[in-house]
Amino acid sequence: MPDAVHIVHQKNSESITLTIDGKIVQSRQGDTVLEAAQEAGIYIPTLCYDPALKPYGACRLCLVEIEGVRGLTTACTTPVTAGMVVHTDTPKVNKTRQITMELIIANHHGDCLACLKNQDCALQKIAKYVGIDLDRYEQLRKPTNLLPIYTKHPGFDHDPNKCILCGRCVRACAEIAGVGAIDLAFRGYVAKVSTFGDKPLLESICESCGECLSHCPTGALVPKYATQPTREVKTICPYCGVGCSIFLGVRSNEIVSVRGDAESPVNRGGLCVKGRFGQDFASHPDRLTKPLIRKQGKDRAAVIDGNLLDVFREASWDEALDLVSEKLFQIKDESGPESIGVLSSAKISNEENYVVQKFARSVLGTNNVDHCARLCHASTVVAALAAFGDGAMSNSIADFAQSDLLFVIGSNTTECHPIIGRIIRQGVRCGDTKLIVADPRPIELSKLANVHLRHAPGTDVALLNSLMHVIIEEGLEDRKFIDKRTEGFEELRKTIKKYTPET
Repeated sequence: MPDAVHIVHQKNSESITLTIDGKIVQSRQGDTVLEAAQEAGIYIPTLCYDPALKPYGACRLCLVEIEGVRGLTTACTTPVTAGMVVHTDTPKVNKTRQITMELIIANHHGDCLACLKNQDCALQKIAKYVGIDLDRYEQLRKPTNLLPIYTKHPGFDHDPNKCILCGRCVRACAEIAGVGAIDLAFRGYVAKVSTFGDKPLLESICESCGECLSHCPTGALVPKYATQPTREVKTICPYCGVGCSIFLGVRSNEIVSVRGDAESPVNRGGLCVKGRFGQDFASHPDRLTKPLIRKQGKDRAAVIDGNLLDVFREASWDEALDLVSEKLFQIKDESGPESIGVLSSAKISNEENYVVQKFARSVLGTNNVDHCARLCHASTVVAALAAFGDGAMSNSIADFAQSDLLFVIGSNTTECHPIIGRIIRQGVRCGDTKLIVADPRPIELSKLANVHLRHAPGTDVALLNSLMHVIIEEGLEDRKFIDKRTEGFEELRKTIKKYTPET
């Protein structure tokens, strides 16, 4: 079954004892040799392995010797067994890794000094670890027959000359994003990562979420216009209500990079296109950074070609705050506090929204506090409060991945809450989850649905009532649950009796 973002390989807690490089190691049944070594602090180089992805065994750098097993074995795909004896640092292993690394570098056109991944590149680190000297490193590179760099994507650039065909981007797109927009194409020397039909990325089914970018170990995929941050700040993505944890890379007090928090139980490092590429609004040139006061006698409609200074003038914070305070209390004195309304924002934190409503009620004396995201959620909040006593959803995000059946109605989930939409998509594609979508439109999830109900627009409630009508009439309800945990069931039965499917 898939978990909150990617497929988890089921393991049990049974302990297994093995030996790695003479060290007794305790591991769990289902762990691989690589995972056991990592938990024991023993380094095994790898380029294709990613803890968020299924083991693949493509790069062949994690080869180890296992006593009693013929030849060398990939540590990332070999499960541990009781009594296993593993050697990760023998002359045979090291020589094989060197040869493999030279073959990889030979097809990797490197301009390390100009590469964004310089000093943070897995290829550089492993080349140094396996003992490839700098002179040899430069001789191995072949700068001829370079492929064109794809720069048309607004979020990132793709340099196929730096691609080592590890497959991590392909697997991230399929296993984490659940899209499968890219794959390894062609054979031999001309093999590359491509889209179906070798079309440009923007003409494919790519959703531009950037998962491929975040899992690339080299400079083949790099963010456009990105620079190295000097510090990182952990925060919550300000877009939808999923609440993805992110790290904002900051340089000179501007956001220069974004990455997901792999430890977050909500998104587990995954991000959508807005979360990964839409945080630059904080320093956008059109954002107001100074207070503006309307010039005397000027109408707001007189703004020409977006030039605000035709109508407004810049002011100091003290002048602006004094003016706002004077006007608010003037309105309060003349018309009463209930004549004032305060509108808050979805792009500020819960703590800041709390301060906004506190200011409205304690300072202005008004309860007229609204929120820009209220309109689409108002009906669900009222219903949830009445039914469950809380306006939030009653299940965790992880519950989506553990469900045998999901019923989606009134939600274009992949657009409104992309990470949850991704979990649903993974459950259907990679797990055993069945999906029913009720929507008049052919949305993204309807393409994967086992059943797509295209009812008339505005009839969501009638559809739900008719479904309940059939369930009760055919005796399909859970009577034990109803008797133990619900109230007013008989009133509900009477209400929905008239909502036959024909009606």
